Amino acid sequence: MFKKVILYTNRLDEMKGFYEYQLGFRIVEENEESFALSIGSSVLEFRASERASFYHYAINIPGNQFSLAKFWARARVELNRQEGMDEIYYANFNSDAFYFQDPAGNIIEFIGRRHVDIMDDFTIDSLLDISEVGITTPHVQEVGEALEAMDIPVRGNKGIEPAALNFLGEDPHFLVLVPPKRTWFFSKLKSETHPLAIELADGRMIEIDGDGHMVQKQAHNPVSDLMESIAFSGTAQMAGDENWSLAKGFANRVDERPIAVDSRFGIASGSKVFTAVAVLQLVGQGKLELSANLSELLPKTFPNFKATIHQLLCHTSGLPDYFDEETLDGFEQLWQEIPMYRMQTPADFVPLFRDLPPVEEPGARFRYNNAGYIALGLVIEHVTGEEFADYVEREVLAKAGMSESGYFRLDRLPKNTAYGYIDEGDSWRTNQYAIPIRGGADGGAFVTAGDMAKFWNRLMDGTLLPEQMKNQLLAVQAQQGEEAYGYGVWIARQEGEVVKYHVMGEDPGVNFHSGYYPGQKSIVTVLSNAGDGAYDIVKAIEREKKLRG
Repeated sequence: MFKKVILYTNRLDEMKGFYEYQLGFRIVEENEESFALSIGSSVLEFRASERASFYHYAINIPGNQFSLAKFWARARVELNRQEGMDEIYYANFNSDAFYFQDPAGNIIEFIGRRHVDIMDDFTIDSLLDISEVGITTPHVQEVGEALEAMDIPVRGNKGIEPAALNFLGEDPHFLVLVPPKRTWFFSKLKSETHPLAIELADGRMIEIDGDGHMVQKQAHNPVSDLMESIAFSGTAQMAGDENWSLAKGFANRVDERPIAVDSRFGIASGSKVFTAVAVLQLVGQGKLELSANLSELLPKTFPNFKATIHQLLCHTSGLPDYFDEETLDGFEQLWQEIPMYRMQTPADFVPLFRDLPPVEEPGARFRYNNAGYIALGLVIEHVTGEEFADYVEREVLAKAGMSESGYFRLDRLPKNTAYGYIDEGDSWRTNQYAIPIRGGADGGAFVTAGDMAKFWNRLMDGTLLPEQMKNQLLAVQAQQGEEAYGYGVWIARQEGEVVKYHVMGEDPGVNFHSGYYPGQKSIVTVLSNAGDGAYDIVKAIEREKKLRG
């Protein structure tokens, strides 16, 4: 019944800290004026208001986890008591309940539904959905009849009682309609009229204004609606003059662990730009030249490849590719005969292409090339004496403030990472055996949407590269039809003007787009743990926000 519930507060920052850090809820939507929490299949949003307000809402939990849930809650908050008891059994609902309050005074009820059993420890992922929402209004009869007209029945078909507590809905989801100045159960607070909004599962909205009158309308958010219509699984974020984030789907489909706005995702080839930045840092330090020849830098490894660093960076090297996107259908094909768990460093990829002949003369044309970036990773290791991932994590990611990002192994993924999934029609499987066990110079880093915004900002403000090197990275270095490429970045132009710098990546279970729009100084990042969808969401955001891209 409850898809989203919207409440208001004048203590937004304190409330966000309470729910995210003290209780451990996952943030699935966020902007400068609101944040939203995942509560099982429902979403609870708090919006900023100048007026102090409080509400009552309830959350369904498995009945067999009720005692575990109380233990979990007591470790984080003080439970409310009534007549010396901190829990109650409601025979009419065959449910147990306990209560506590948040910093704004909202009265939160956990309802253990005895007909629902989940055999596991209680965690934040045990929450089923929002069960009840209190609506306080002096116009109980008017609002009640309007709800009945929406086919939301009064429990027991008793009719609306203006002076009493009215339950409307069907077990286990109810709107609790109550007049002002009625004391809430397990609380000393008397009900007050405050605005709120409720989005039902079918998209209809119930909105209560500050005077307690009801307005019914249809929910409309083009980006969120598209994400739902295509069953998108991932995170979308816009940063700049306008700042917001949205998350949909599951980070872990088996346990139905929701994706949060700060979840980590693999980005496949999207991380080539980190390699390019690391190379240009070394050029700026005088440790490497763009005109340097690969066969002279690494004569034992690549004696026959005459491409320059410049040509490797902009995909005009002519190197044979271990994964030629012009001839192979899918990345997963590579690992049917080659153990993916052995692919951990740039050197591990060299046998896949070292003995193949060049596909063409260096500089002949743009031809997207993963092996060229593997070679750049080996050059970085040769010049610095460090492993590629260690160097780039310190000199690029850390300097950009990307504290949640890194080159993580698939068998050692850190907390809050979304597993990549491959759609097999009637089922899903993880991508653990479909991509290299650890990303490297040609792709495979894990990032958050927030960290990508930090990367673009630190690239543009000169933190990562001196001005000359930054300008070279962002200049058109190669062209194929209407597509332009710099060093590690794609460049979109309209009427000769650059309108977007962007990076993208696609692997089995990975889909990623992130762009910087210089005209608006805005950043859009879309991360998905499925094989597609990110580009569609990016284009929807560009249309909605009038970004040229």
